[in-house]
Amino acid sequence: MPKLKPFVKGFFTNIFCLILIGVILWVHFLILHSEDLTDVDFGDIRDAPPKDILFRANEVINSGRSFQCSEAALNQYLGVLIKGSENKLIDNLLSFDKVAIRLRDGEFDLILIRRFNDKPLTFSARFRVVSGEKGIEISVKSGRFGRLHVPGGFVSLLYPGILNIVEILEQEKEMLTRPISVTIRKDWLTLTQRKR
Repeated sequence: MPKLKPFVKGFFTNIFCLILIGVILWVHFLILHSEDLTDVDFGDIRDAPPKDILFRANEVINSGRSFQCSEAALNQYLGVLIKGSENKLIDNLLSFDKVAIRLRDGEFDLILIRRFNDKPLTFSARFRVVSGEKGIEISVKSGRFGRLHVPGGFVSLLYPGILNIVEILEQEKEMLTRPISVTIRKDWLTLTQRKR
């Protein structure tokens, strides 16, 4: 096998390093630009937030009817319920803005929105929801760091933030342990008493 001249080796090494630096810069560019949130219905903040969603859901489901909740009402409810703050070490750089839900057919996105120099910085996880005989199964499908799409395994970097949200939503989590089925359609969540 012929040996490459030092000039050729150096040339290919430099090209490889430039490509690697370009990829790293591109990934950072995608992460620092938030994902498109124009399709998320945050609801009108001026409206009185629906604080009684949990009470109404329990009442409707106990009466045997289906409970439906819009994406806007759900995001207003989360906006009132979840107030966050950042670690004191990064508090001067990042500030917590809000948590939002994007409802799709059979799936939902949990979006954490932070502010970095007054620009939105988003991290999201897409979950698949399946209602079966054994209950409700929720699995991670994929995620996003800004505009960078990542496989479900990378979403584990968001687990501490997601677990903190789950702790706040303790009463809502209890409702999902009841024998109900969950149906998610674009912009709508439906909870129904499961047939026994």
